[in-house]
Amino acid sequence: MKLEKSDLQLETIVSRINAGELDLQPDFQRGEIWDSKRRQRLVDTILREWYIPAIHIVIHPDGNEVVLDGQQRLAAIRDFFANKIVIDGKAEPDSDEIRALGGMRYRNLPDRVRRAVNRFVLPIITLTGYQPQEPNELFFRLNQSYNLTPPEKRNALHGAARNQVRDLVVELSDLGLLEKDRIGFTNGRLAYDDIVARTCVAIEVGTLRRHINNTVVEQRYRDHAFSDSTIAGVRAAGAALREQIDGSEARIKFNKGTLQTWLVYCYWAPIVTGPLPPDLLGRFERERGRLKRGDVNDERPEVRRLLELVSLYDDRASYRVTDVSSVLARDVVVHLFSQAFFDTPGRKHSSDLLNQLRSDLVRPAPALVFDYVENAGWGDPLVESLEA
Repeated sequence: MKLEKSDLQLETIVSRINAGELDLQPDFQRGEIWDSKRRQRLVDTILREWYIPAIHIVIHPDGNEVVLDGQQRLAAIRDFFANKIVIDGKAEPDSDEIRALGGMRYRNLPDRVRRAVNRFVLPIITLTGYQPQEPNELFFRLNQSYNLTPPEKRNALHGAARNQVRDLVVELSDLGLLEKDRIGFTNGRLAYDDIVARTCVAIEVGTLRRHINNTVVEQRYRDHAFSDSTIAGVRAAGAALREQIDGSEARIKFNKGTLQTWLVYCYWAPIVTGPLPPDLLGRFERERGRLKRGDVNDERPEVRRLLELVSLYDDRASYRVTDVSSVLARDVVVHLFSQAFFDTPGRKHSSDLLNQLRSDLVRPAPALVFDYVENAGWGDPLVESLEA
């Protein structure tokens, strides 16, 4: 791989971006995630004529140029020239000149300042004559110390699995599932890609009892593609979950862990226990709401006992995305809830556990559930036949 250094003025760089000659978002890049403060700090750096780290650009054999490293910086510069960023006159360290420019946009700058901005020089590193994986490996190494999230780093690893996950995210977004209004959070820092990737790995390995951490997912990205059946399974699970959300009167708000749980459940349950009850997710969320409000005192003791399962789900819903015991707990709770309140078929003799929960009002429900999870080998395999 050949690297060459040059210097370009901002005016020239912005002109090339606006003309479409320089691609800021090749498929391995994350979205534009800098907040207004970080963008203002970059503009402040330019106004003070300080230094900005080099931009790395890959020149493809066909002549196309894409940004390998420096996307956020270039996007902020482009937007400043488009009058979308307001100068922060109070930025530290205090400066009379910067204070005088506070509240201005690019178009309002005094001629002298605008000329200085236009002529501000950025160091550019261009990459040519490379092997296919070399630019992305360089990106991976450049950003290891930049606090990128694991999915952002993985997204730079070109390969079939990465492409499959990216395409699935697009499909499920087009389907209307992966959007903030439906699930409660955005794809900032490639959160959707992370959840879809973990779901694919869980289905591919066929068990919930394996710790699917960042290393496991990264290795899959480096190795080989997911099977067609796995991709089809995630696609079908997404469609089923979309129907569940649309059928719920309550607004659904997942986190990464609970969204992954429902995707996995919507994959295996229709295969093992039959069609999902149309109001399963809606009823589950209504009961969660009642529990949080403490509105269950009028229920029979055995019903309150079953609702303790929902409390267990809540307890294992936060900050434990990959912990195996939490993944298993959330999954089995959804199954038990469906069986108890919608009379769907049991699995791995879960009927015995439900009977025990109804009759044994002394032992804590979580203890009974975790004993069952271990003794029954819940989650392994992910898909199996109905209980007799």
